Amino acid sequence: MSFGQKEVKKADELYEGYEYIKARDIYLKVAKRGYVSGYLYKKLGDSYFKTADYKEALKWYEKLFKLGENPEPEYYFRYAQCLKASGKKEKGNEYLQKYYSLVDDKFRSNQIQKKSYILYDNDIPLEYSSYKIDSLKNVNTEYSDFAPVIFGKKFIFTSAGHSPVGYKKNWQNGQPYFDLFEATINAPDDITGIKPIGGDINTEYHESSATFTPDGKTMYFSRNSYKKAEYSDANLSKLKIYRAEKIDGKWKTVEELPFNSENYTFTSPALSPDGKRLYFVSDMPGTFGNSDIWYVEIYDDNSYSYPQNLGPKINTTERENFPFVTKDKIYFTSDGQLGYGGLDIFVADLDENGMVGDILNLGKPINSPQDDFSFAITPDEKYGYFASNRNKDKTRDDIYVFYKSNEIKKGDVKDLFSKMQEKIKVAIPKKEVIVEGKDLGKILKLKPIYFEYGKYDIGPRAAIELEKVITVLRKYPYLKLDIRSHTDSRSSAEFNLKLSEKRAQATKKYIIDSGIDPSRITAKGYGETQLVNKCKDGVKCTEMEHRQNRRSEFIIIDTSKK
Repeated sequence: MSFGQKEVKKADELYEGYEYIKARDIYLKVAKRGYVSGYLYKKLGDSYFKTADYKEALKWYEKLFKLGENPEPEYYFRYAQCLKASGKKEKGNEYLQKYYSLVDDKFRSNQIQKKSYILYDNDIPLEYSSYKIDSLKNVNTEYSDFAPVIFGKKFIFTSAGHSPVGYKKNWQNGQPYFDLFEATINAPDDITGIKPIGGDINTEYHESSATFTPDGKTMYFSRNSYKKAEYSDANLSKLKIYRAEKIDGKWKTVEELPFNSENYTFTSPALSPDGKRLYFVSDMPGTFGNSDIWYVEIYDDNSYSYPQNLGPKINTTERENFPFVTKDKIYFTSDGQLGYGGLDIFVADLDENGMVGDILNLGKPINSPQDDFSFAITPDEKYGYFASNRNKDKTRDDIYVFYKSNEIKKGDVKDLFSKMQEKIKVAIPKKEVIVEGKDLGKILKLKPIYFEYGKYDIGPRAAIELEKVITVLRKYPYLKLDIRSHTDSRSSAEFNLKLSEKRAQATKKYIIDSGIDPSRITAKGYGETQLVNKCKDGVKCTEMEHRQNRRSEFIIIDTSKK
């Protein structure tokens, strides 16, 4: 065995013990002496990739692929992620498609080919594009700060800064161990009174990712410890989920959950709003990728059902993590779903049985080419927090606050639309296609103008579709439309009729405010009188099925020139 090989073997031992930085230092010394090896390049790339330094990882993955070898499929994925994180989107997608072909993921491979996903600056924005974000400067430290939790006016988060209990014990990437901290929310961007969470929670090892029952008396969180008395990162146990009770204002009676295992990771617990289902992340048997989102039901006697995988729609061959659950949505982090590079934050509908519906990338500014993760939002969706390592001045994770604007500025939408003209390519229909009685929305193949349950405001995605209608109205100045708005069957028939009328008038107002003559547009709400599926009163339906009924039609009522 050569000297270089002996050094690589020593580095491998450190790497397997999660001591990536120490291992990397040895790998680099070997590489600088001119040692060329696909194995060495993989390990160097991986040591940077594991610590989210995608720029440096890219250098070594490029060397790997230049060797002309055929590395394992995961290296196509990692190379693609690093390319996209470095702004090389097209080349990144090229290698991502190769990866999905190698792992036989036809669904995502086809998405890339057809470009049927929303990712880039000039693509159609999601409603989340109206968020404004700022760094929480009075919370963030030189180390990693992440996993924010909102509980009333309390702000709970995970940090390696703020003098945690394990401050003097550095782990795999040179940081202190994580602890849980709490503070007070005076305003979304004003967090004060930071202190370690009280009671028996924090130890000299990792604690992170808290979630609370609705009454605030029970907390679930992640923790690890050592398998041996001897201190070494290699002896660090797998993360497990623990439960604690609040007694006299302090967290006590900490106990490990029964489905944990010494052989697999269990982390990132997240309770449903009613506290009856616990979502978490694990690499236990049955996992589709590196880590999946799972759940258990919590029974009245505080026992748990057998863990269930949330399924292949949300879980990919890569990493899913940090679930956050609202009444009808699940937010989560993934680098296996289609994203900008690194980890991105996604949202999916949850039906009444807790099953996953359509998945959407939150888009910019929430997501970036770097790692974006651990999302939390208030019940009224006015503000929230997430973590990211996008700050170019530091390599650690910071917490960001975001503010959601429910008002869509007309100029902003128009600017976006004008920038997107070449991509959207509004297919102006020929005159002979404009026939009375037809739905212009179907002729234009508009994306459905959905409304959130009980609401009638025009969101950014709906605004973009309406701009297409306005473009056609300008092309044919004699064209007249009747806007017909429909609701689902939930709530009373009287309420739905009034709500649909408000939606119809809001749609009409948006078009008229764009300079279209009011005499060309009529609008009426039909409530739940014209459902498109089985979902009438008393019929059990999914959220997606109900959404199909919340729609707008643009019926052509006059095509004659006066």
